Amino acid sequence: MTQIRLYDLELSAIPAQFWSPNTCKTRFALNFKGIPYETEWVVFDQVQGVVSSVVKSDARATVPAIVDIAHNNFAIQDSWEIAQYLEKAYADTPSLFNGQIGIHQFFLEYCTEKLLPHLVCLCFMEIHRRATPQKTQDWFRETMESRNKMTLEEMASNPDVLAKNVTEALVLIGRVLVVHPFITGEKAGYADLVLAAYFQMVDVLRPELFKSLILNDTNAGHALTAWWKRMDKYRHPSV
Repeated sequence: MTQIRLYDLELSAIPAQFWSPNTCKTRFALNFKGIPYETEWVVFDQVQGVVSSVVKSDARATVPAIVDIAHNNFAIQDSWEIAQYLEKAYADTPSLFNGQIGIHQFFLEYCTEKLLPHLVCLCFMEIHRRATPQKTQDWFRETMESRNKMTLEEMASNPDVLAKNVTEALVLIGRVLVVHPFITGEKAGYADLVLAAYFQMVDVLRPELFKSLILNDTNAGHALTAWWKRMDKYRHPSV
């Protein structure tokens, strides 16, 4: 029986395909914990209207957001806040943090600052291309360009530099995965779900780049490939 309603971000050109790095963190956490859920898809220019009607908050409406049907329709947004909520509300399911929440938060901060911005810039034009119809594409362009003070084309204009930055950010991650099966050691945790969520975007939107840049990384490609396969059951719980 469905316990959670997940609000996820859809690109209309690839309907019902999970790709967003932020929403995937929550989707993979739900998979990891084995909590039954349903997906309510929204496109970029619907997020404010839909989520603000569900989550009563002074904060800007964002996805992911969830409604916990099993707990009096409690609603919450923000992937990190959701992860902490799920850990408490569903304490009888596998733990995301295993009593070491600080380590997982550190890895989240590391990946969000050192890895994600470069991955996003490598994918910006593909996101825009698939965010049909035109009014949604216009919303995406205007919002991203206003937020970043440059055009999408400018943000994506140095792919070689962006790729180099990704490779550098993967060095320390690769050193861990060469030795351990997961970022958190012998079993997966939230840190692994974060990395998988960020990689998911590239795998969906630019699969050839994902293979060449990440799975064939010169320092730790073999370890990253093996780890990516181990994460299949959290990305696709039927696997």
